[in-house]
Amino acid sequence: MTTRDQDSDVEPGNAGASARAEYQRRRARDQARRRSRFGRFAPVVAVLAGPKPATEAWARGAEGEELVGRLIDDAVGADGVALHDRRLPGSRSNLDHLVVVANGVWVIDTKHYHGRLARRRVGGWFTSREVLSVGRRDESRLVASARRQLAAVEGAVGTGVPVRAALCFTGVERSLLARPFVMQRVLVTWPKALARMLCTPGPLTPAHRDAVAMCLTRAFPPYVR
Repeated sequence: MTTRDQDSDVEPGNAGASARAEYQRRRARDQARRRSRFGRFAPVVAVLAGPKPATEAWARGAEGEELVGRLIDDAVGADGVALHDRRLPGSRSNLDHLVVVANGVWVIDTKHYHGRLARRRVGGWFTSREVLSVGRRDESRLVASARRQLAAVEGAVGTGVPVRAALCFTGVERSLLARPFVMQRVLVTWPKALARMLCTPGPLTPAHRDAVAMCLTRAFPPYVR
């Protein structure tokens, strides 16, 4: 939660809450399946086999969202409003963070990945295209997802308010001179660089920011209450 004195109707939400809840649900399901299959030997099997990677991925995702959420709150302070883990109506997906600051609204999708983060071109002379890669994987689908989130938020706030989308990566590798970059209107960045962007000046007054935050909290309520 930010340190500003916000209207009581603005619900900041909790960063990573839905990912953490999904991790706990999956962990409980894994434990129940082991008990059903191995009975009193289930604890021994759990130690020998280790945690299920697909389940642990949710824990790492939650940790990444929590880390970025804390950094956003610290960066914004009393100069904006941060809303975390928001429900996207008509979808099972969520919006990790919505931030309203002087330079507009930020729709931030947090990803915890391993591998070198880069933008590269693939294909031949006449069919080349730009892709987002993490390690050897083409993760351009993340840009497409961020664009859909951007469109949803733009539709909620209407015209006259700048809205930007960002993919904020934790856990990735970067070259020494790496800089954030934009792909199809989506800023690809990392926590400290994102914090600096949130603090740049812009056209929104404090009253306008509060009104936009109220609009967003109604359009995108907390995913987990």
